[in-house]
Amino acid sequence: MTENELRSQELNRHEERVDRNIEHHQAVNLGEKQRGIAAANQNSSVARIINIVYFLFGAVELLLVVRVVLVLAGVNAANAFAGFVYGLSAPFVALFASLMQNPTLGGTSVLEITTLIAMLVWAIVAWLVARLIWLVLSRPR
Repeated sequence: MTENELRSQELNRHEERVDRNIEHHQAVNLGEKQRGIAAANQNSSVARIINIVYFLFGAVELLLVVRVVLVLAGVNAANAFAGFVYGLSAPFVALFASLMQNPTLGGTSVLEITTLIAMLVWAIVAWLVARLIWLVLSRPR
């Protein structure tokens, strides 16, 4: 074989190796992109679940705020709206009801410190539940 033929064969082998390397790297990049997209989709679903958790706990917090305002204002407990709010919020403050004495501010007005403590605890629980969901269900990119 001549020197030119040897160089041509060497060049062809080199081009084949380069082509194989390019194909391999493209396949690897495509796989990485597909895994990244799958992880992003899963993380998006997990974020939606966490937003639902925050929404539900936020509704509980709002209910407790309304309870604090009603009790602070000394609203008549026999009123239908007040009774509804007290009845709906009772399970969320029951655990804390005997924690301490709520101070009376005069007349029928009471500062429900136990409900404020319940609000703090439920906010912490919401954060912990959301973090646990994220740690268990999310995927790294």
